[in-house]
Amino acid sequence: MEIVELGLDDINQVFELSNQLENNSLTFDQFKPCYYEIVSLNNHIIYGIKLDKIVGYIHLRLERQLHHAALVVEVLELIIDDHHRSKHFGKKLLDFAVSYSKSIGASHIELTTNVVRERAHQFYIREGFNQTSLKFVRSIQS
Repeated sequence: MEIVELGLDDINQVFELSNQLENNSLTFDQFKPCYYEIVSLNNHIIYGIKLDKIVGYIHLRLERQLHHAALVVEVLELIIDDHHRSKHFGKKLLDFAVSYSKSIGASHIELTTNVVRERAHQFYIREGFNQTSLKFVRSIQS
C-alpha cells in the first residue's frame, strides 16, 4: 500500500470511484474535462491509495481565505472503494492530508460532507474534526 499523487493516467480509476460516491450519476464525457482541468491546477491535488489499483482518493484544494488571513486546505472529496471500506484507508488518506497541510503551513483543514452520510460524520468526528458551520446549496441549473 502506498499513497501516490494521481494524474492524467489515473482518470478511469478516479472516475469509477467518483461514481460510487454519486451513485453513477456522471458519464465519462461529463467527468473527463473536469478531471483534466483539476489535475492541471496548481492549487488542487489528488492523492490515492494504491494497492494493485487505486482503491481510494482524497482531493484537496489549497487556498488563502481572507476571513482566516491564512492558507486553508479543504478536503473536497474523500472516497474509498466500496469493497475496501473499514480497512483504515480513509484514515490513512486523511492523516496524510493533515500532515501535508501542516508541511505547507496551512492554518487548518476543513471539509463538507452530505447530511445523509452519517457514518462519514462519525468518522470525521473520531478523526478530530469539529462541526463549526452549515453549508447551504442552491442549484442554478434549469
